[in-house]
Amino acid sequence: MSIVKSASRLEYRVLPLRDESPGVSLTLGRFSLLIQFRKRKREIITPVKSHTVPRFLLDQFAYYDPITRSRRLWQYSRDRSPWRRASPSTATRFDHHFQDPADPSREERLETRLNHEIENPVHRFLAELRFGDLFPWQPHYVAQLTRYITLLFNRSRNKKGATRESTQIEVESLQSLLANDEQVSQIAARWTIGQIEIGVSPDEATVTVDEVRECLSETIERIQTEEHIQTAYVNAMERALDSFDQTIAGGRWGIVTTTRDNPFIIGDAPVVTWIRGGNFLHYGFGFQRPDVEVLLPVCSTACLHVLPLVPRNQQPLTPTVSEVNEAQATFASEYCYAHANSPALNDLIQPRIGRRRIGVHLFSVRHRDYSNTMFELLMSGGSRFRAPRR
Repeated sequence: MSIVKSASRLEYRVLPLRDESPGVSLTLGRFSLLIQFRKRKREIITPVKSHTVPRFLLDQFAYYDPITRSRRLWQYSRDRSPWRRASPSTATRFDHHFQDPADPSREERLETRLNHEIENPVHRFLAELRFGDLFPWQPHYVAQLTRYITLLFNRSRNKKGATRESTQIEVESLQSLLANDEQVSQIAARWTIGQIEIGVSPDEATVTVDEVRECLSETIERIQTEEHIQTAYVNAMERALDSFDQTIAGGRWGIVTTTRDNPFIIGDAPVVTWIRGGNFLHYGFGFQRPDVEVLLPVCSTACLHVLPLVPRNQQPLTPTVSEVNEAQATFASEYCYAHANSPALNDLIQPRIGRRRIGVHLFSVRHRDYSNTMFELLMSGGSRFRAPRR
């Protein structure tokens, strides 16, 4: 890791990761920091209305309303009666969902990529999935659906909220480092060597313990800002766009079907995962976990069921409609949608919706010990480091 040292003092700033900006990227699984030294001008941000669940997908759960002469959704939410007038064009649509405070034009570029690379290719054949086993599982369909599932998982507001939990883990790891005098001294020595390696004279190269502490304290303060948290989420979305999950693509794909009088619902975080344990379903496991199952309802009568290419210790069962709907309600942060008003659906949704947060109750990484992680990263110059299990 290289440190820029001025004649007067060391200056550190933590800013969003940008390819064209000088600095060192520190990667901790889903976390990324960049220590930089250049100020950026604040630009005017123009609103972009982003769907966290694509309009076309929502429309597969809609009904025709003769009063408004348009497609509508029954919207289910916590402690409220079902509302019949939700529109696929505005449901799950939010201003600045992908806004990057450091780069206002980035949101529009990201939306364009999502539309052209992920959504449009899948939406050309999405309606055919309702035919269940008759759907032709061609490799290019599987590849496109793999990216669709990955991006739908990452773009929900529930998943976006998990960025704050990730940031808290970063803060705790940095605080643990600050409390360890020996580790701070080792970092000062490592950074001093880095200065010499880039040609700074030994007289000017020394990085003191106090300077390291100042850097770490300022980093703790800055990464807790709303601007940093928002940019970290956008960074995660772009990484998801550029990745391809071979575990999902190489898994076993199927479609569970039902009838319109016993429909699937769709929540605002529609990609759900579970692992069966006896008569219970345990929610919120990553795509790499043994025995994990991935589900995504694609219309009122069909739901994708993917068994990723992971070790399996039990025979998978065909999910029931109620199991899928319970998972949709559990993962949803605010809303679930259906083509009909159903007291039975409302009874299923009410005790579950909005009660579990991704990063806290679902997909939590708290089972790993991150107390030593920032020290390892700073000593290695930003190379990847996987925290051990507790």
